[in-house]
Amino acid sequence: MKKETFSKLLTKLRPMLQKKDTNFRKCVSPEESVLITLRYFATGCNLKALSCYFLRGHTTIREIIARTSVVIWKVLQPTYLPNPTKETWVQSARRYWELWNLPNCVGSIDGKHIRIKRPPKSGSEFINYKGYFSIVLMAVSDADGCFLTIDVGEYGRNSDGRALKESNFGKKLVNSTLDLPDPSSLPGQDTNFPFYFATDEAFPLMCTIMKPYPKKGLTNRKRVFNGRLSRGRKSVECSFGMMSSKFRILHTTIGLNINTVDNIVKAVCLLHNFIKKEEGIFSRSRGKKGNDDDIEVENEEQPYPRLSNQRRATNPAIATREKLCDFFLTVDGSLKGQKRFCV
Repeated sequence: MKKETFSKLLTKLRPMLQKKDTNFRKCVSPEESVLITLRYFATGCNLKALSCYFLRGHTTIREIIARTSVVIWKVLQPTYLPNPTKETWVQSARRYWELWNLPNCVGSIDGKHIRIKRPPKSGSEFINYKGYFSIVLMAVSDADGCFLTIDVGEYGRNSDGRALKESNFGKKLVNSTLDLPDPSSLPGQDTNFPFYFATDEAFPLMCTIMKPYPKKGLTNRKRVFNGRLSRGRKSVECSFGMMSSKFRILHTTIGLNINTVDNIVKAVCLLHNFIKKEEGIFSRSRGKKGNDDDIEVENEEQPYPRLSNQRRATNPAIATREKLCDFFLTVDGSLKGQKRFCV
């Protein structure tokens, strides 16, 4: 984070972090609160090390991190992670076509496990398929790697599809209350096509969720579709990878209570958007005429187990995917070099 960016962040957070000194002790300044919290996010060091470094008590450090995380969300969320509107989805779809050649795609969805210390009396709810305790961060990313919406706190044992289904975003998606734009025609086509999210095979196939074809028995046209969809959904993988490299707390086991962990993850996602929009240092986007080589994604998190039969796709969803698959083979929808996906 640049000095100017830090100053702007501090200016925004100061009013809610400022406390009055008492006759008995001097309060922790907003500057110190932000520094302690950012150092914890960036390094993932334990609270004892922070306590020694800043010469503050262990409990004080814990309270500062918890309070500052909440303040970051309250102050930055309306500006840097607002609730998406129809215009937000339209702009995102336009950007996906410009950068990733995915028509009518409004975002890419994926989940990430956040390691936590076992909550008291939690049983096996938080144990994921790798055997450690975690919560799930479910996120939607735009074409440039900014988060459009996030849901935090689902049990670690849940798969991607289940976590999406249980999240507020997933419920709105299923109930058609996301305020997505009305279907519009694909480039060079006459018939309308719904706006959708790009995902991997762990999610259910819906008219508003496009997932790859199963790997068994793939034809060349299906391989092209899988390659094009995978190419587009790299934006969310890049978002997770770059956020994790910036905030090493996501590589550690967070040993705080579950509510504080939720607030920390939300604050880190907001800071990712804040830094990207203020500095633009995370952009790896390329235009249509740019190099079409694969992007290397910095993401140490291994994918969830892929359950292709979580939910049977409906006939309209299958027909929608077939239509998009055919579009990728047309003059208006094809991409130079896409035959490499058939190899």
